[in-house]
Amino acid sequence: MTQPEIQPLRILHGVNQGVRRTHSFDIDLTEEFGDKFKGRFTVHHPSQMERLRIGVLQSQLTGGIPPMDNRTDNLVFMIATLDTVLDVKPDWFDVYSDDLEYEMLLAVHMEYTKWYDSFRKRPEPINNKETSGNTEG
Repeated sequence: MTQPEIQPLRILHGVNQGVRRTHSFDIDLTEEFGDKFKGRFTVHHPSQMERLRIGVLQSQLTGGIPPMDNRTDNLVFMIATLDTVLDVKPDWFDVYSDDLEYEMLLAVHMEYTKWYDSFRKRPEPINNKETSGNTEG
């Protein structure tokens, strides 16, 4: 691509980014894993393009082959998601490190998911009078 072709893509990416919503939190895994495993994390709400990137990363991590079990599927999803949405993290937290345990990824991802899910509108309770309607056969 030439420089003039890249500029519209950058503008589009900026539009898809929207206003960045971020969340900072502390994780302390020292009891389970040792003294160095604690720190501050900051994540952001992914844009449409970043959601696409998460899917692409998942496919790359599995070589395009669907995972054989739930744990592997979860691991791939957590790595792809955190690689994309983490803005600030301690030095010891590298999603691609062999030293990082599944439970470490899970602790950080669960905090991110809890925050991410807070943006979803809760379903309205069902009003039985309105849904009962016509009871004729």
